Amino acid sequence: MTVRQMLLQLVAHGYEVQILGATVFDNPKGMGKLKEQFPDLNAHLHQLIEAEDGPLTHQLVVSYSHNRNHFTTHEEGLWYSQYLYMLDSFKPDIVWFYGGQTLDMLIADEARDRDIPVAFYLANGNYKSPRWCRDVDLILTDSQATADMYRKTVGYSAKPVGKFIAPESFIAERHERNRLLFVNPSWQKGGSVFVQLAEKLERERPDIELEVVEARADWPAVLRETTRRMGELRNSLSNVTITANTDDMRDPYGRARVLMAPSLWWESSGRVLAEAMLNGIPALITNRGGMPEMIGNAGIAFDFPDACYEEPYHHLLSDEELQPLVDAVISLFDDENLYQDYVARAWQVGKEKHHIDRATDRLIGALTPLVGQRAGNKDFTIAQRKRHRQRLASRATKPEFKVDNSLQQLFVAKPGAQQGNNEQQTARLSLTDDFTWQIKGKIMVLDNRASLLKSGLAEQMAATEAFGIVAFDPASEIKEVKQYEGSEYIQLFQHALLGNGEPAKLHACVAPEMTSILVPLPAEQLPKRHQLGAKSLAELPINTVALDSIEGLGNLDWLILDELSDAMSVLENGKKSLINTLLVQARVVFQPTHQHQPNLAELQHWASRNGFRFYRFHNISQYSHLPEGLNDRAPCATEQESADVLLLPSHERMAKLSEKERMKLAFILSAVFAAHDMAFELIADVSQEKALEFLEAQGLLPPAIKKDNNELNTKFAANETAFLGQDDNLLELIN
Repeated sequence: MTVRQMLLQLVAHGYEVQILGATVFDNPKGMGKLKEQFPDLNAHLHQLIEAEDGPLTHQLVVSYSHNRNHFTTHEEGLWYSQYLYMLDSFKPDIVWFYGGQTLDMLIADEARDRDIPVAFYLANGNYKSPRWCRDVDLILTDSQATADMYRKTVGYSAKPVGKFIAPESFIAERHERNRLLFVNPSWQKGGSVFVQLAEKLERERPDIELEVVEARADWPAVLRETTRRMGELRNSLSNVTITANTDDMRDPYGRARVLMAPSLWWESSGRVLAEAMLNGIPALITNRGGMPEMIGNAGIAFDFPDACYEEPYHHLLSDEELQPLVDAVISLFDDENLYQDYVARAWQVGKEKHHIDRATDRLIGALTPLVGQRAGNKDFTIAQRKRHRQRLASRATKPEFKVDNSLQQLFVAKPGAQQGNNEQQTARLSLTDDFTWQIKGKIMVLDNRASLLKSGLAEQMAATEAFGIVAFDPASEIKEVKQYEGSEYIQLFQHALLGNGEPAKLHACVAPEMTSILVPLPAEQLPKRHQLGAKSLAELPINTVALDSIEGLGNLDWLILDELSDAMSVLENGKKSLINTLLVQARVVFQPTHQHQPNLAELQHWASRNGFRFYRFHNISQYSHLPEGLNDRAPCATEQESADVLLLPSHERMAKLSEKERMKLAFILSAVFAAHDMAFELIADVSQEKALEFLEAQGLLPPAIKKDNNELNTKFAANETAFLGQDDNLLELIN
């Protein structure tokens, strides 16, 4: 965020800027603005896209994963080739970057090979090795504290230029000053300290309102783990309001009376502190890194025990250690004269230290000596040939971007794989470019609790352009709903769900994932792990929709039912719509948490009367009774809690399926469930040659077996095929 604002300031002052990056982020939440311009990044895999950002244009290599650690060798090659092309075609006067991984070091190396000055932005305490800055001319940082730390510990010099904050997105127009604000509640940022403070204020001063703004961090996880260690696991605190991740902080700052920033790791400066000062908001901080420098005399800095500053930053404060922080909060809420004095100080610090014009002057002053060299006006080949052992120079050749699909097979979930209920693996479609599916018409999917959206499968399915997904979100669990507005492939309806068509009551539970129209079981009938989460907080009216009453649905190929809805009511009120349905996926529970949850016996009974049959279990959730730490080291989850039941057309119905229906069902089973054997059988009933192509594409044919083998093509009698793998005779087809 800071570097982006720096670049905007440079453009405003006459600099010409080109940007090269990749679609990697500290957290998926950072992808919001990019997805507004490119809703389907998968369609641009391993291509170079241009994202418009006001006067800036970001050239980005689209990577398979958003995680920098998963950036592949192929993707690094694409990025590096584009970087070389930009150096030799754009001919910059300065190359400016950040990052200390292997590829990042080549940025400075290649620039130096052309005698182009290199600048680096450094805003954390992790760069202790001297290698990364070997070819760097200027190191910019955000605070004097960070510059001093590196000079003393490593030996290099960095020039502090401060934070860069645009007023239009961060400075509130009016201030209510009624909440204690905490931004990005991670463990490193002091999430555990804030939970302890909030819990104590909830007991002693419930009138003080607290607000948490989520960013990269997972507040519910920090809250649950900290309160569990405190003795009573909590999923919420009555005095804390949660605000979703946002790029417009004016509203949270408009509500804030005091900012809380109890960072436990080395904090180079703390962007939120500069933002708070510009809003005239006093801050309570830990005495770490450049944080005291950011607030001057407009807040209070606290020193915690050394154990607090050790990873994983879970240490609990004693009552005596926490009390000074509690007292400071209460004083700034109760003593108006004291508070207004701190407000005046904050305004002054913001004006003198953090105004963007002052920061821009410092930045341009630091860059000017490098710009003055006019490196871009020189002939790069002279410097390159001088250093090159073979006296050669590079050529400005535009790289060719090619897609590498080899990674897909690594992300396909193994059939029958089990996962614990606390370990959700990334769901991936099982697709290969070596087989062309011929699907006529869209595969229509009805998802009663937006499970496909929550797992990430929906976007991958939409990218194939073969699916049309209608999803219900009764508990409003999907946060970024705008991304689906106007989508040709995904429709989302919140606070509604399938049922009998009558109004119902939604029981909002402590754990949002347990919110249901079904009544939670009494606590004494639940295991301890579910007793708090299943507690009902409120009853909200909600409308249910009978499946047979939906107009314009057309063909319904795949129905997905969850374990927290009245699945049997959905099925009984959808008999007409389900006559030609190819797959019913219904989750059943083996350890009930709510009344009238669907069970296997009821589903099988319904299936036998309505043209379906049991096929298999899928996505079995299991619970481990080992202590959490021990189970992490030696996973052993044996108690099965729930599973998806897959129902296929009965054998009688299956025999009557059209070619179009067979190919649709084969595609669903293969792509979504990796059920390649059943897909093969369905395809073989349509085309023997196509079935062999499918087997070969999936890697299921040994190398010795060829598609064009006439003997193979004549041996596809239904139910008369056997595969025998013995020694050299790897495959035999026997009538």
